[in-house]
Amino acid sequence: MSIRAPLITGTAVSLAVTAAWAWSSALTIGPAGPLHLTWRHPGSSYLLLAAAPAGNGWELFAVVAVIFAGCFLVSGWHRARGQGGSDG
Repeated sequence: MSIRAPLITGTAVSLAVTAAWAWSSALTIGPAGPLHLTWRHPGSSYLLLAAAPAGNGWELFAVVAVIFAGCFLVSGWHRARGQGGSDG
């Protein structure tokens, strides 16, 4: 098993969670307002864009980080379990 498996799994699960979060957010809060993105302030534009699907960019980042950490943890656990079983 390579590092590609947890990356692909993490990406797919993150996209699904982000889509579900954005959909439920649109139902409860309402549609997102217009974004004012400028070239002069790329940092603030990026934060507005990152927060758009869920309403809070830091919470979305934390959820995606937990998803990827879980994928790598499970992948490492499977790899260690597979190698441990073949040695003994």
